Amino acid sequence: MRLRVLNVIVALLIGIGAAGVTAAEIIDDVPEAVTLYAKGKRMLRQGDWFEASKTFEELAGRFSNSDNLDLFVFNRAKAEYYLGQYDKAVAGFSFFVRRFVHSAELPYAYFFRGNAYYLKGNLNRSIDNYLQSYRLSKSEKLDNLAVSSLRTIFANAQSVSIGRDFFESLPEPKKCTLVKALGRILADKGELRQAQEILGICGLSVEQSGTDVSKLHQTRDFFEIAVVLPFSGELNSFAKDIYNGAVIAAEQFRKQTGQQMKLVPYDSKGDPVDAAQIVTELAGSYRADAVIGPLTSDAAAVVAAATSCYNIPLIVPAATQSGLTRLSNSTFQLSPNIDLEGLRMAEYAVNELGADSAAIITSTANDHLRMSRAFADHFQNLGGHIVAIEYYRSRDRDFGKLIRDIKAILLGYHPDSVYFIDETGDTLEADEISVNLDCIYLPGDPSQLRLLIPQIRFYSLNGSYLGSDGWGDDAVLKLGDNVTGQAVFPSPFLSAGSSDAYFQFAASYDARYGIQPTRLANLGYDAVLLIGEAVTNGYTSPEAISEYLRTVSGFDGASGKISFGPNRENTEMPLYRIEMEQALPLHQIEQAPDSTTAPETE
Repeated sequence: MRLRVLNVIVALLIGIGAAGVTAAEIIDDVPEAVTLYAKGKRMLRQGDWFEASKTFEELAGRFSNSDNLDLFVFNRAKAEYYLGQYDKAVAGFSFFVRRFVHSAELPYAYFFRGNAYYLKGNLNRSIDNYLQSYRLSKSEKLDNLAVSSLRTIFANAQSVSIGRDFFESLPEPKKCTLVKALGRILADKGELRQAQEILGICGLSVEQSGTDVSKLHQTRDFFEIAVVLPFSGELNSFAKDIYNGAVIAAEQFRKQTGQQMKLVPYDSKGDPVDAAQIVTELAGSYRADAVIGPLTSDAAAVVAAATSCYNIPLIVPAATQSGLTRLSNSTFQLSPNIDLEGLRMAEYAVNELGADSAAIITSTANDHLRMSRAFADHFQNLGGHIVAIEYYRSRDRDFGKLIRDIKAILLGYHPDSVYFIDETGDTLEADEISVNLDCIYLPGDPSQLRLLIPQIRFYSLNGSYLGSDGWGDDAVLKLGDNVTGQAVFPSPFLSAGSSDAYFQFAASYDARYGIQPTRLANLGYDAVLLIGEAVTNGYTSPEAISEYLRTVSGFDGASGKISFGPNRENTEMPLYRIEMEQALPLHQIEQAPDSTTAPETE
């Protein structure tokens, strides 16, 4: 076997696979060994790899005659692997495969050793270990992971040369699964002769129609979209909303074009690895032209990384974590990411308000911290100065100390002082002194914002309020304009309900399901609508659909406008101003004629 690699891409799929599919937590051993082993496994679960390694090293040394010695050695090597000590991990797994040839963990040891070799850049040894893992595995999940890992390496190789002997050690069912996977990769690379030779092992052949296998969809009038969502479990209601919206769009496509479009639901059960296995199998077997899903950011990250070597378009409808689309060149994110809220507010502050100074008071919730970081970094890059950043917890209700701290920084007195002496020598009560700065950025949840905003006014800290999507809630809007101070905030959640696309969709949705669509239903509808528009315009292969989606700008969907930026994230983030206890689109307010200005007369 000869392999030249153009570049090495480490996908998330490689390295996560065998973590949780091996030995049980409780072992049959002397009480002290049982206790230590439970501690080591707990350390693994918590990500404390160093302590886990020490614990399993102690177990292997003190209980060297134990029937569970293979588990001690295996888990120590696994902890070292997760620590990034790949040389030690290779040595540990190598000792394991020599010593414990009958252990149930043997295929997993080969898999992890393959991962370690891969990350060290030794691809040929990595391939040998994945092949051994696949040969010995009795787990369907491990089988899929080993095949996916081999497929990742071969798909990213500049050239591949493998023969029949590569597959000789495999039993028949497994042999043909791998033959089919690698044969298709060879065909995609234009190595049709070699592909035919490999596929011939299992009596298969390369379909030739003037293009390679991956282009065959261009000649079809039938299109299949896989919808990979958690249709069972606690998130199933969200999955159903997205799917119901997608159903309406598919029906609309069939009626308008006369072409067949089939939606096929796949249940990911809320498991990111299951979602990745489903999508890689679909991509590898060309059973779908596009994929909608998964639901959560965690699952979307794993799936995007696992499909990095495929060209199947993946439209992620609801996940908002930034960076998801950078894991795969054919992943598209419909919901604007969290960071974009902070970026848009920083741009508004500098470009529209002319702000030079800003203070930030933020919740410690992860989303709000991300928004605050994005705002602070961008505001400073644009030339602004962050005066202070104050944090509050989810249980906090009294924000006086945070506000006083900011005032103390601006006025130059100790924050614990009750009184402030001004430049004329007068003694004033610090809480009553009015202090001004250009703007205050306030990302948070409505339940806390409704308490925080009045307290900022009470302590006389003045500045233009800039918010997050949480400001669009009635709990904030109904505080009154004198409290909210014509705050401006971004939100991707308020734009639906006013466009022609939404009204058309809502009517069809209500006719079919008897209710108005949710935002998730809007997103499912828009995802299918985008794919349908690509097909209607002649972009009919998975690669071509991805190519078309990259050009989408200003698309009017039921969920709002969609424009994919350079990283294939939706960059549309509309701004709103609070007036008359309503969230009014900022662009409409700015375009409205001034009612106080008299009309011109000739």
